[in-house]
Amino acid sequence: MPRKSMDISLVEEEKSDLTFFNIEEEEEHETLKALKQSYVTTNYKDETILNLQNELKSNSEEVSKEIKLKSYNAYNNSLELASKGYITRAVELIEEALEINPKDIDILNLRGLLKLLKCDFSKAFESFYTGLCYGNNKLSKKYVDILSDEDFKVFLGRYNHSIRFINEELNQESIYILDNIIDEDPDLIEPYVILYLLYNKLGDDKKKEYYFEKLKEVDKDNPLFEEKKEEVLLPAKVEEKSVVEKKAKKSNKKNLVPYIIIACLAVGIGIYHVKNQAKINSLTSELNNKEEEINEADKQLSDANKQLDETNKKLEETNQVLDETKTKKEIATLSEEELYNKALSLKKSGNTDEAILYYKGVIKSGKTKKYISSSIYELAFLYEKQGNYDEAIKYYKKYINTYTPEDNYYDDAFYQLGMTYYEKGDLENAKKTFYGLRSEVPNSIYNNSKVAEILKKK
Repeated sequence: MPRKSMDISLVEEEKSDLTFFNIEEEEEHETLKALKQSYVTTNYKDETILNLQNELKSNSEEVSKEIKLKSYNAYNNSLELASKGYITRAVELIEEALEINPKDIDILNLRGLLKLLKCDFSKAFESFYTGLCYGNNKLSKKYVDILSDEDFKVFLGRYNHSIRFINEELNQESIYILDNIIDEDPDLIEPYVILYLLYNKLGDDKKKEYYFEKLKEVDKDNPLFEEKKEEVLLPAKVEEKSVVEKKAKKSNKKNLVPYIIIACLAVGIGIYHVKNQAKINSLTSELNNKEEEINEADKQLSDANKQLDETNKKLEETNQVLDETKTKKEIATLSEEELYNKALSLKKSGNTDEAILYYKGVIKSGKTKKYISSSIYELAFLYEKQGNYDEAIKYYKKYINTYTPEDNYYDDAFYQLGMTYYEKGDLENAKKTFYGLRSEVPNSIYNNSKVAEILKKK
């Protein structure tokens, strides 16, 4: 971005009271054309009011130039701070410059860039688009094209899903998306703030401090630095000690009765033993001999079984390691299409555990929406069939939060999520899910009599 000259003799005067945006009637992008027309109407009204206010103050050329110089000074200071990483203060200064001089293209473009770094995407688009309307400059056009592109729509969807995942308590899914966003564009500020707050919530101090330091690198005066306070751990209260002690004393009194009974039995047995000593000694000797023979045989059998168990265990562990190594190697080398087809084949053959590994491989390394979305749904379905309801719920939610009603399995996932809650015995969440299905996909075939029956339950 260029710096502004502070030479008052070089400041140009506006040639008309009002500036109309240039609308190209052949604009192909209908959304941009509509936005452009909207900005014309709003701009006409706002500038009329602004010009009337300026006439009340003064009509002199010198005052107009001084006002512009003031805006240039704020712009230059904002640019200087931004170059040094003080983005928050730079945003405040550029807002001051824009308020003074709302038609300056450089000011609008710098504001757009700063708002983009702050992840205020709507304000960023507004600035670039307004700058493009005032003058067909390359920088404004570049960022209007970027923010209107299908790739940015996908990015924005991912970003919003990360927020939705937090609200759904799917923190790890949110962290995964935000980490990827940082890898793709490490200059964006808000992902660092969110990850700091997330790890603070999860109690992971190491990760929290890592993102705190990373935030300092991209926005040295972020408001979070002022809000950070020392965390104080409250001591745990020790309660009910006296109750425990009373119960122990009471228990000791009760335990005297069994000891008395045992003592009496011991005396009786002793008398019987004295009277029948010879007979008892003979029987005891025979029993001891038999017991020694049986014990020896049991010991030998136990040792043999133990050795056999250890051998089988080692063999199973070896086979498992070989199978896992083979599977991991195959997952790492296959394409997402091959992984997906392999998972389908394993599912059809009833090899559910291995199918799950391949579906997870698609989700982890896949790039194509068709395979990733289907794998998420299939994972949820397999976990449900296994009776692993928590994992099934996790992946059904992931599908619903990631995709839209236009996607293939959207209402299927909604229905299966509700039925999984119902099978788990969670009627409240089952009903909430089915009400959500009615709201999100009112014409779905799954809004059937079974759903209506569950919704009537209390």
